Amino acid sequence: MSDGSRAVQAHAGARAPEAPARRTAVVVGGGLAGVTAALALADAGVDVTLVEGRPRLGGLAFSFQRGELTVDNGQHVYLRCCTAYRWFLDRIEGAALAPLQDRLDVPVVDVAKPEGRRLGRLRRDPLPVPLHLGRSLATYPHLSLAERAAVGRAALALKGLDLADPALDAQDFGSWLAAHGQSARAVEALWDLVGVATLNAVAGDGSLGIAAMVFKTGLLSDPGAADIGWASVPLGELHDRLARKALDSAGVRTEVRTRVTSVSLNENGGWSVQVPGET
Repeated sequence: MSDGSRAVQAHAGARAPEAPARRTAVVVGGGLAGVTAALALADAGVDVTLVEGRPRLGGLAFSFQRGELTVDNGQHVYLRCCTAYRWFLDRIEGAALAPLQDRLDVPVVDVAKPEGRRLGRLRRDPLPVPLHLGRSLATYPHLSLAERAAVGRAALALKGLDLADPALDAQDFGSWLAAHGQSARAVEALWDLVGVATLNAVAGDGSLGIAAMVFKTGLLSDPGAADIGWASVPLGELHDRLARKALDSAGVRTEVRTRVTSVSLNENGGWSVQVPGET
């Protein structure tokens, strides 16, 4: 190529009957979705090239070093209802490094309260939805009785939202909670406990659509859906090292530090993905 670029092609056109071509695909981006897509395609018999601009895989869920300290960014926990991520962990042989609770049980400490009243718990009972969280909410010490009742009403309203409604993405979750009687204390002591860990954002910074999906699926669908899992190793160990190992074993060609400059349709019905290359 005279402009110093090269093309990675993905063919999807008709094949000559006398010499069937093996299917090829290019996956742009090495985040969790990209790695999962590359592995699924490879498992289906497709020749896959994965292209990632960063020097590592994992997208926004990664680790970085600060001196001797390893810091994780993004996806601090996952839930039992995260079936696609659990497939990913199984596929990279990392499930044992990110165990799940047997049953949702989260201690919540308020250091500003007097001794003996600082500890509360969010845990589920072996009961159907929404009764599985009823006892936990009724005895939650960090909210007043009125605030607990308001949380129940907001949860029922949340359950009634249509996740397919695009208007939900035009409103932030914090404003919706305030409009449904949630005090600043309730948002801090309850809603953000789940939201920050799963969405990596406080209620005011997250869309209602995404928050509704997380809370409806995690807390209001199946009793065990909100059981929590977390990585016992740095996220980079899972999303980069083990992911690369699985990609290599599956025959995926992985190119990091490689940015896509264009995607174009070929005459044969396939696609060319343009990346910088040697002149």
